Amino acid sequence: MYRYILIESKKDIKSEEDLMISFFSEILSISTFERQSHMLVMCFEHAIDMSLSDIILNMIADTYSDLRMYASHVFDNTQQRDNHIRFIKKQLAQIEFNKHAYLDDKIILKEALDRLDDKIKAFMLRKYHQDAMMHDTLKAYLEANQNMSVAAKQLYVHRNTLIQRIDKFNQVTGFDPRRFTDAFLIYHLLD
Repeated sequence: MYRYILIESKKDIKSEEDLMISFFSEILSISTFERQSHMLVMCFEHAIDMSLSDIILNMIADTYSDLRMYASHVFDNTQQRDNHIRFIKKQLAQIEFNKHAYLDDKIILKEALDRLDDKIKAFMLRKYHQDAMMHDTLKAYLEANQNMSVAAKQLYVHRNTLIQRIDKFNQVTGFDPRRFTDAFLIYHLLD
């Protein structure tokens, strides 16, 4: 399991780098980090019990810093994670800095809805990007107004099979089709 946190500042981040690394070192076992002039990327390889959004919002309030943070979902290997880091850096450049202090895939996707292309869809849907069965499953579920029983009948599968598919999709992508806001975003990704 591989994840990362990307912290971006309006000014050069070098002056706050030590503070951030020591702060996150108490919460995370940072495996690697990379600094650019206005950005710090910290990679880690374990699950965390705390909400990263709460952590970053508290850190911003405590340090009076003009920061924003992106927290990734889980990746199977470092190559996927590194490709995703490059992708997210490009996406962050297109989002107004002060609009969000905390970002994740859902917020990135909401901001990119007007410019969705195949590359964004591939990064958000991950291994399900070209999976026709998962696309059909999700579309049937969403078009049945998120009703498991109706969707299972339309797909000719057992209700538990549908639940397992949706759970697996949620684990891999971080998008939960049972939540309305996630379902809205997923539906746009499938079109």
